[in-house]
Amino acid sequence: MAGYPRQLGMWKELDREVRYNNPWIEVTESRVINPNGGKGIYGVVHFKNLAIGIIPLDEENNTWIVGQERFPFNGKFTWEIIEGGGPLEIDPEESARRELLEEAGLKAQSLELIQEMDLSNSATDERALIYVARGLSQHQANPDEMEKLQVKKLPFAELYQMVMEGTITDSMSVTGVLKLKLLLEGNALK
Repeated sequence: MAGYPRQLGMWKELDREVRYNNPWIEVTESRVINPNGGKGIYGVVHFKNLAIGIIPLDEENNTWIVGQERFPFNGKFTWEIIEGGGPLEIDPEESARRELLEEAGLKAQSLELIQEMDLSNSATDERALIYVARGLSQHQANPDEMEKLQVKKLPFAELYQMVMEGTITDSMSVTGVLKLKLLLEGNALK
Protein backbone atom coordinates (compact mmCIF):
# COMPACT_ATOMS: atom_id res chain seq x y z
CA MET A 1 0.00 0.00 0.00
CA ALA A 2 1.51 3.34 -1.09
CA GLY A 3 2.54 5.72 1.69
CA TYR A 4 2.84 3.05 4.39
CA PRO A 5 4.19 2.60 6.92
CA ARG A 6 3.74 6.16 8.11
CA GLN A 7 4.57 7.88 11.37
CA LEU A 8 1.70 9.60 13.25
CA GLY A 9 3.40 11.21 16.23
CA MET A 10 4.57 8.30 18.40
CA TRP A 11 2.21 5.90 16.58
CA LYS A 12 3.29 3.99 13.47
CA GLU A 13 0.52 3.06 11.05
CA LEU A 14 1.53 0.00 9.05
CA ASP A 15 -1.52 -0.01 6.77
CA ARG A 16 -5.16 1.05 6.66
CA GLU A 17 -8.28 -0.57 5.25
CA VAL A 18 -11.75 0.93 4.77
CA ARG A 19 -14.25 -1.35 6.53
CA TYR A 20 -17.43 0.71 6.00
CA ASN A 21 -18.38 3.80 4.01
CA ASN A 22 -21.61 5.79 3.58
CA PRO A 23 -22.43 9.45 2.80
CA TRP A 24 -21.82 10.52 6.45
CA ILE A 25 -19.01 8.35 7.82
CA GLU A 26 -16.14 6.09 6.86
CA VAL A 27 -14.78 3.45 9.23
CA THR A 28 -11.17 2.40 8.84
CA GLU A 29 -9.03 -0.21 10.56
CA SER A 30 -5.29 0.28 10.79
CA ARG A 31 -2.58 -2.11 11.80
CA VAL A 32 -0.39 -0.09 14.16
CA ILE A 33 2.60 -0.06 16.43
CA ASN A 34 1.54 1.89 19.52
CA PRO A 35 3.73 4.42 21.39
CA ASN A 36 5.00 1.63 23.68
CA GLY A 37 6.14 -0.51 20.73
CA GLY A 38 3.28 -3.03 20.83
CA LYS A 39 1.50 -4.21 17.70
CA GLY A 40 -2.26 -3.91 17.41
CA ILE A 41 -5.20 -2.56 15.45
CA TYR A 42 -7.02 0.74 15.68
CA GLY A 43 -10.47 1.49 14.28
CA VAL A 44 -11.49 5.06 13.55
CA VAL A 45 -14.80 6.57 12.48
CA HIS A 46 -14.04 9.44 10.06
CA PHE A 47 -16.82 12.01 9.78
CA LYS A 48 -17.59 13.70 6.47
CA ASN A 49 -19.24 16.70 8.17
CA LEU A 50 -18.48 19.08 11.00
CA ALA A 51 -20.84 18.86 13.95
CA ILE A 52 -22.53 22.25 14.27
CA GLY A 53 -24.34 23.47 17.37
CA ILE A 54 -26.28 26.72 17.76
CA ILE A 55 -27.70 28.38 20.84
CA PRO A 56 -30.10 31.13 19.77
CA LEU A 57 -30.41 33.89 22.34
CA ASP A 58 -32.93 36.72 22.13
CA GLU A 59 -32.84 40.12 23.88
CA GLU A 60 -34.56 38.70 26.99
CA ASN A 61 -32.10 35.74 27.17
CA ASN A 62 -34.68 33.25 25.91
CA THR A 63 -33.46 30.36 23.80
CA TRP A 64 -34.84 27.50 21.71
CA ILE A 65 -34.10 23.80 22.03
CA VAL A 66 -35.23 20.79 20.04
CA GLY A 67 -36.43 17.42 21.25
CA GLN A 68 -36.26 14.25 19.26
CA GLU A 69 -35.84 10.50 19.51
CA ARG A 70 -32.24 9.39 18.91
CA PHE A 71 -31.73 6.09 17.07
CA PRO A 72 -28.29 5.23 18.56
CA PHE A 73 -29.85 5.33 22.04
CA ASN A 74 -32.72 2.96 21.19
CA GLY A 75 -35.12 5.77 20.34
CA LYS A 76 -34.55 7.67 23.61
CA PHE A 77 -36.11 11.16 23.55
CA THR A 78 -33.59 13.94 24.19
CA TRP A 79 -33.65 17.73 24.45
CA GLU A 80 -30.69 19.42 22.75
CA ILE A 81 -29.46 22.71 21.44
CA ILE A 82 -29.97 23.11 17.70
CA GLU A 83 -27.50 20.76 16.01
CA GLY A 84 -26.66 19.35 12.65
CA GLY A 85 -23.91 18.55 10.21
CA GLY A 86 -22.01 20.94 8.02
CA PRO A 87 -20.17 19.69 4.94
CA LEU A 88 -16.41 20.14 5.38
CA GLU A 89 -16.12 22.20 2.19
CA ILE A 90 -18.85 24.70 3.25
CA ASP A 91 -18.29 27.71 5.55
CA PRO A 92 -19.40 26.48 9.01
CA GLU A 93 -21.36 29.70 9.62
CA GLU A 94 -23.43 28.97 6.52
CA SER A 95 -24.18 25.49 7.91
CA ALA A 96 -25.09 26.99 11.29
CA ARG A 97 -27.52 29.44 9.67
CA ARG A 98 -29.10 26.61 7.65
CA GLU A 99 -29.57 24.41 10.74
CA LEU A 100 -31.00 27.31 12.76
CA LEU A 101 -33.62 27.96 10.07
CA GLU A 102 -34.36 24.26 9.39
CA GLU A 103 -34.87 23.22 13.00
CA ALA A 104 -36.23 26.31 14.77
CA GLY A 105 -37.37 28.58 11.93
CA LEU A 106 -34.95 31.28 13.09
CA LYS A 107 -32.63 33.62 11.20
CA ALA A 108 -29.82 35.42 13.02
CA GLN A 109 -28.15 38.75 12.34
CA SER A 110 -24.96 37.51 13.98
CA LEU A 111 -23.24 34.29 14.97
CA GLU A 112 -20.41 34.09 17.48
CA LEU A 113 -18.25 30.98 17.72
CA ILE A 114 -17.95 30.14 21.41
CA GLN A 115 -16.49 26.62 21.39
CA GLU A 116 -14.51 24.23 19.21
CA MET A 117 -14.19 20.65 20.38
CA ASP A 118 -13.32 17.07 19.47
CA LEU A 119 -16.34 14.92 20.29
CA SER A 120 -14.77 11.52 20.87
CA ASN A 121 -11.07 11.66 20.07
CA SER A 122 -10.34 8.06 21.07
CA ALA A 123 -12.46 6.58 18.30
CA THR A 124 -13.51 9.36 15.90
CA ASP A 125 -12.11 12.43 14.19
CA GLU A 126 -15.42 14.32 14.58
CA ARG A 127 -14.98 18.03 15.27
CA ALA A 128 -17.68 20.34 16.58
CA LEU A 129 -18.25 24.09 16.45
CA ILE A 130 -20.79 25.75 18.74
CA TYR A 131 -22.22 29.20 18.01
CA VAL A 132 -24.43 31.72 19.77
CA ALA A 133 -26.99 33.27 17.43
CA ARG A 134 -28.22 36.83 18.14
CA GLY A 135 -30.55 39.31 16.44
CA LEU A 136 -33.20 36.67 15.79
CA SER A 137 -36.25 36.75 13.54
CA GLN A 138 -38.91 34.02 13.28
CA HIS A 139 -39.59 32.23 9.99
CA GLN A 140 -40.96 28.87 8.86
CA ALA A 141 -39.00 25.84 10.10
CA ASN A 142 -38.16 23.15 7.57
CA PRO A 143 -36.73 20.07 9.36
CA ASP A 144 -34.76 17.41 7.53
CA GLU A 145 -36.98 14.58 6.22
CA MET A 146 -35.50 12.17 8.80
CA GLU A 147 -36.27 14.48 11.74
CA LYS A 148 -39.45 14.68 13.78
CA LEU A 149 -38.69 17.55 16.13
CA GLN A 150 -40.34 19.30 19.03
CA VAL A 151 -39.20 22.90 19.36
CA LYS A 152 -39.35 24.62 22.73
CA LYS A 153 -38.68 28.25 23.63
CA LEU A 154 -37.53 28.78 27.21
CA PRO A 155 -35.41 31.14 29.32
CA PHE A 156 -31.70 30.39 29.08
CA ALA A 157 -31.63 30.06 32.89
CA GLU A 158 -34.07 27.13 32.57
CA LEU A 159 -31.90 25.48 29.91
CA TYR A 160 -28.88 25.89 32.19
CA GLN A 161 -30.85 24.25 35.01
CA MET A 162 -31.74 21.32 32.72
CA VAL A 163 -28.03 20.79 32.08
CA MET A 164 -27.15 21.04 35.79
CA GLU A 165 -29.91 18.57 36.74
CA GLY A 166 -28.75 16.07 34.11
CA THR A 167 -31.94 16.32 32.06
CA ILE A 168 -29.79 17.27 29.07
CA THR A 169 -26.86 14.92 28.48
CA ASP A 170 -25.90 15.56 24.84
CA SER A 171 -22.20 16.56 24.89
CA MET A 172 -22.49 19.55 22.54
CA SER A 173 -25.50 20.87 24.45
CA VAL A 174 -23.83 20.50 27.84
CA THR A 175 -20.58 22.10 26.68
CA GLY A 176 -22.28 24.92 24.80
CA VAL A 177 -24.67 25.80 27.63
CA LEU A 178 -21.95 25.78 30.30
CA LYS A 179 -19.62 27.86 28.14
CA LEU A 180 -22.38 30.35 27.32
CA LYS A 181 -23.30 30.64 31.01
CA LEU A 182 -19.70 31.61 31.84
CA LEU A 183 -19.56 34.08 28.95
CA LEU A 184 -22.83 35.71 30.02
CA GLU A 185 -21.71 35.97 33.65
CA GLY A 186 -18.43 37.57 32.54
CA ASN A 187 -20.09 39.87 29.99
CA ALA A 188 -17.72 38.31 27.47
CA LEU A 189 -20.05 37.95 24.47
CA LYS A 190 -19.46 40.32 21.58
